[in-house]
Amino acid sequence: MAAAPPFVSYASMSEALVASGDWPVVYASLQAHKAHVQEYPGCQRMEVYAAIDDDGSMRLQCYTTWDTPEQLEAFLERGYTFERMLDDVCVTGVERSLVMEKLF
Repeated sequence: MAAAPPFVSYASMSEALVASGDWPVVYASLQAHKAHVQEYPGCQRMEVYAAIDDDGSMRLQCYTTWDTPEQLEAFLERGYTFERMLDDVCVTGVERSLVMEKLF
């Protein structure tokens, strides 16, 4: 009996802290950003998770998942990333970014 190979996808994660006063603009921008990013070839999904910090700021984790490492690399080099979107709305809170493989 042959075994099926594992299914692998490729992802990026960026974490940012957004001040409560900036949240309405960032939230509206994220809605447009998600629609834009999901149109890139090979993008499986974009997800954003949020938690409220003690001071009322929002801690965001933005994940994008891709079919191939080449598509992820092209997006990170030339695409409209979460970091670039935050820069455009004058929020500089990206604390870390990771590139990962998702194994099923």
